[in-house]
Amino acid sequence: MAQTKTDRIFEALQNRILQGELRHGARLQSLRQACEQYGVSKNIMVAVYDRLVARGLVTSRQGAGFFVAHARSMAVEPQNLQEAIDTVSLLHAQVDRPHTVVPGDGRPPENWLLNAVPGLTLSAGEGGYGTPHGLLLLREYIAAAQLAQGIEVASSQIVTTFGANHALDLVIRRFVREGDPVLVDDPGYYPLFAKLRLARATVIGVPRRPSGPDPEALRSLARDHGARLFFTQSLGQNPTGCSIDLPTAHAILQVADRQEMLVVDDDPFLDLPGLEGTRLAHLDLFDRVIQIGSYSKTLSPSLRSGYIIARPEIASSLAELKMILAVSSSSYTERLIANLIRSRRYEKIKTTMARRLALARAEGMQRLGALGVSLFAEPQGGLYGWIRLPEGLDDLEVAHQASAQGIFLAPGSLFHAGTESHPPGMRINWSRVNDSRFFSFLRGVL
Repeated sequence: MAQTKTDRIFEALQNRILQGELRHGARLQSLRQACEQYGVSKNIMVAVYDRLVARGLVTSRQGAGFFVAHARSMAVEPQNLQEAIDTVSLLHAQVDRPHTVVPGDGRPPENWLLNAVPGLTLSAGEGGYGTPHGLLLLREYIAAAQLAQGIEVASSQIVTTFGANHALDLVIRRFVREGDPVLVDDPGYYPLFAKLRLARATVIGVPRRPSGPDPEALRSLARDHGARLFFTQSLGQNPTGCSIDLPTAHAILQVADRQEMLVVDDDPFLDLPGLEGTRLAHLDLFDRVIQIGSYSKTLSPSLRSGYIIARPEIASSLAELKMILAVSSSSYTERLIANLIRSRRYEKIKTTMARRLALARAEGMQRLGALGVSLFAEPQGGLYGWIRLPEGLDDLEVAHQASAQGIFLAPGSLFHAGTESHPPGMRINWSRVNDSRFFSFLRGVL
């Protein structure tokens, strides 16, 4: 259907607002000036401005005119990403497969490759790069798992990745520019800090409490620094093992809405049974929340498979970026995981892991309690716990001493975003903690 003049003018103004060319609070041209510029009648410009008001992009002030009411959206692609996408039309042709004769394609024919990997049979059409969003069957299983938790998502909102770290890389590439303030859990996931510093972001820690990130600190830091991105973890957080409770989840999303901030929930235990706490996506339904999941902790780190769930325009943007950087994720790996889900083997694997973790956690907590060691918080599922060390100890030095005895420890100092001093602590892995040599070392240190 051909666009009307009203449509064309509306889209032109909408794009100028969303891309930040017309900034928040800027006054639009008067109806008379706009009519002269676009060469249209007053009725057309009234219809355009009414549509902008209805979309929440513009507000009308009686006697004063029309003003931009929408700050630049985080979902608008930066110009350099748009330009990069424009340069990969050939790659699009190979990935999207719009042609039946493909002498310019960069791959051998599929029937040359389908039997290349033994032990896994792929359906016709799956021997190439795959689609930018990832294997549809796996994305449908991921969507079904979300629906089982009461969250309805479309497969188009899901992008598969080479694990959770690849997912973090894509989000950072997409949304973080040099000098941008980015909020993170403190203590939090230290590889994330390294990724953000590599992107030359300003990393700002939000204190993590047993109930989740401190809402008041999040509110003031987001406001004072103008942060538009916050990385956290809802359930069984790495490194503390604690989860976000319901009031804290509400408070986080209120701050995100007020600051027009996206919240990235990096949750490698998303599929693990028995986790307590509140997932942010349960309340937000993927409006401001970007969910990252992974199969590394529940299946194998060697599979390097994870996924992102986001609102449709963000998912589409991340899929494009994934295609530019890595062409696609592995259809072979994703088919393997989909087969495990379909056969219900994955369900058995998760259930067994959750049961073994619960037993190991109970034993570990008992043995730590016998030594008088306290925890940062009661663990709420997942792999991790955070033990407090006596004041005056240097957790880095303790880790060095342990290393000299062949014991690998994770000192708490590495998990803090800033350089200021913190009470000494240590992250522990419940699946590996119950080794008598560790407790003998810990007894000596204490």
